[in-house]
Amino acid sequence: MDIDDIGNHPDLRDEKWLREAERRARKEARKELRRSRRTSSRRTSSGRAPGGPAAPGRTSSGRRRGGRTALVVLTVVAAACGLVSAWRSGWFERELPTATTSTTTAPGKVLRVDPERPFEGTPAAGWADGAAGIVVPGAQPVGEFTAEQVADAYQRTKEAVVASRLDRKAVEGHDVSGFIGLFAEDQQDHLRAQFDGTHDPEASIVVTRVAKGQHLLPVEPKVSGTMRAEAGEEGELVVHTNYVVAYAFTTALPVVDPMEIVSVVRVEADYLVRSGNRFRPASRGLWRGAMEGFNYSIACDASKAGFIAPWITEVARRSGHGAEHEPEYYFDHTKPLGTEDGCAD
Repeated sequence: MDIDDIGNHPDLRDEKWLREAERRARKEARKELRRSRRTSSRRTSSGRAPGGPAAPGRTSSGRRRGGRTALVVLTVVAAACGLVSAWRSGWFERELPTATTSTTTAPGKVLRVDPERPFEGTPAAGWADGAAGIVVPGAQPVGEFTAEQVADAYQRTKEAVVASRLDRKAVEGHDVSGFIGLFAEDQQDHLRAQFDGTHDPEASIVVTRVAKGQHLLPVEPKVSGTMRAEAGEEGELVVHTNYVVAYAFTTALPVVDPMEIVSVVRVEADYLVRSGNRFRPASRGLWRGAMEGFNYSIACDASKAGFIAPWITEVARRSGHGAEHEPEYYFDHTKPLGTEDGCAD
């Protein structure tokens, strides 16, 4: 039986067999797609100098662990009939209405991802949209600080997280003036210097920025994470944040898996609020502290330059990367940050 006659195979008229073959085909295809798309990179930065206020830190990329590939072995009949069944059911590709494809590709292109719901099929699908995912805890007194001071610190921190991860002027337009304006006057010059056009690797952990030529879909990023406050040095309230943000990109390329256009940024960042007579007026207010994080499902070249771009833009190197864990791990803010970066040197 040649491939043109495969649709007449008797098994293809057995609905129960077809459903099982399609289920197996989907499972194996998802496994292979995930194996070939795991890419992450890790960055660290310390915002504090010993004996002084928050000062320029250093950034280092995590060590690379070798990528891995796998060969999915199926029987000839299961592969042929199962994949034909999946193709006929529209699982591998489906024609979206022109009105929706126009935001991600030219009319008539074939996509599997709905641009209005690009996170469906990823671990971020059920997360809150944008700033709604940055939930401020109930404020309680902490050390020398009143509940009102803690509430103020939480609000300042939320504004900083929104400005650095969600504000499209910064993320897509690279205009970080709004973010810098949230900080104490004495730290603003240092922050400006990080974004003055020269390459500062530390800047990429402070503010997430999309690589030039790349664009986000007109949907809110998905956000999950926590914040908590504790007393620092005298007059210093520290808010620890741990957030994962998933971004969905447009593309003119055909998409068969949402992770081809969804990139993940996870950052554990400390924000400090300084008050009291120990600090001169220009030093009172918000400061950035230590920051550490990684990018996942990204284009490595863009990440090494300090920006994020979707994995699909490096489609020619699909089998060249590999991170240690399954995708769900990198979406989980409760997991350790890890050390692998998944990107080739």
